[in-house]
Amino acid sequence: MRILGIGVAFFLFTIVFLSLNASSEVHKFDNLTVGEGEIRTFTDDLIFLQGDMLIDGEVTFENCSLNVNRTLDNTISEIRVKPGGQLNLFNTTISTMEISSNTGIPDENIIFPYTLVINGSGLSIYDSRIYYGMIWSVDGDIEITGLVLDGFSMINYGIFSEDTNLKAFGVSIRNYTQGLRSIGFNPDLESIFYYNCSTQMTQEWWLTFSSFDHLEVPISGFEVRQWEGERMIGTWNWAKEYELDSSGQRINHTTKLTFFLNLHFGYVDESWEGRILENTEIVQSFNLNHTQISLDSPIIFVEDDVLEINQKAPKWSNINFSIVVNNPTDIIFYNFNVDLLINGNLGYSTTSISLESNVSQRTNVSWKASIEGPMSFGVRSVVVDYSGNLEDHTMSAYRFLEVESSSDQVTKSSGSWTALLAILVIMSFCSYIIYTGIEDESEVTDSKSIKEDVEDDKDVEADEDLRGIAIPKDDEENEN
Repeated sequence: MRILGIGVAFFLFTIVFLSLNASSEVHKFDNLTVGEGEIRTFTDDLIFLQGDMLIDGEVTFENCSLNVNRTLDNTISEIRVKPGGQLNLFNTTISTMEISSNTGIPDENIIFPYTLVINGSGLSIYDSRIYYGMIWSVDGDIEITGLVLDGFSMINYGIFSEDTNLKAFGVSIRNYTQGLRSIGFNPDLESIFYYNCSTQMTQEWWLTFSSFDHLEVPISGFEVRQWEGERMIGTWNWAKEYELDSSGQRINHTTKLTFFLNLHFGYVDESWEGRILENTEIVQSFNLNHTQISLDSPIIFVEDDVLEINQKAPKWSNINFSIVVNNPTDIIFYNFNVDLLINGNLGYSTTSISLESNVSQRTNVSWKASIEGPMSFGVRSVVVDYSGNLEDHTMSAYRFLEVESSSDQVTKSSGSWTALLAILVIMSFCSYIIYTGIEDESEVTDSKSIKEDVEDDKDVEADEDLRGIAIPKDDEENEN
């Protein structure tokens, strides 16, 4: 009985084994096509794909091994699920190696990476493995429960998801430059593990840009540029909210944009900076009303001194017409010309400046005073309409200037000599008065001296007379 039971069991096992083997098949396709409305299922099969798999209907692989080789024209193979199509993978392995053209059995491990493309379609994965491939989904609907995705450092992205409803649980993403890149939608992720990925994940959002002028009319021709520090990023259409680096640390990003518009005579170059947390439309208004530019506060300088009212400028002196250029617009001018006008005529002098946007800037136009007499003295600038209507905006500022003539210089010279002569006469007269006063004082002094000398002589003579009278008196006394 015991031997009989073992025999029966062995017989049943053999039948089951043979029946399983009978249902398992080897398939070889140059291209596998599943038409619209068609439903195909592969179970326990070994499948070799020499070309592409194109799915318009629905195809299911259950407990299968799918080998994807390079296409017949030596381009990268695609498993492409077209809009409305559906691909289901259950306990299935997709890999790549070269196969023999005779037997359909693999004989060499030559690797040809491939792409699984979900284009407006659906993908359902359960407990499967994808080696040497990547998933690229646009407007897709993906649900993953249990997946090993390994690029073996041969492909940049593991999953590239654009505007896709992505729900993933229990996914291991290995050996990619970037494990997951999500744009436009927030994926629903749980238990996602990354190994040997330079960047584990980035969450990015779409950007759109609209520009209007001061009249709320749309402006075309702007170049939008995105910057990372001093380096310009290749595209501005999307911006990062955050990234997970190789260690899984979250890094929040600030988006930096510039908007550039070439107007030929000048340009607009404005910047924008901020956090992008969802799909965002950036709307910017620019003041391109070039008629708001003006010339104000004119001042005339003669040899670095301000020319006062009713004051004439000497001929051949250095004259500067100083003017403030007001630019309230967002236009930056390559060369803004300020031309000197004398009696309404051009050609005397021109100054060219680089005029920034939203500034008031003072500049000078210099001239050597070579024309005599009174004149209208001013400056003029012309800005061409950026819209190309050939309507120029002309602005000007004027002051009155009079340059001394030759007769003015002669009169001035004569007046100077007359003044000098008068000063000399006055000085001579003063000298005469001073000299006369000194002479009179000398005469008085001399007369006083003479009078004193005369009086001194008289005193001497008197003394002598007195002495002559006294001597005889003494003699008489002696004789007595």
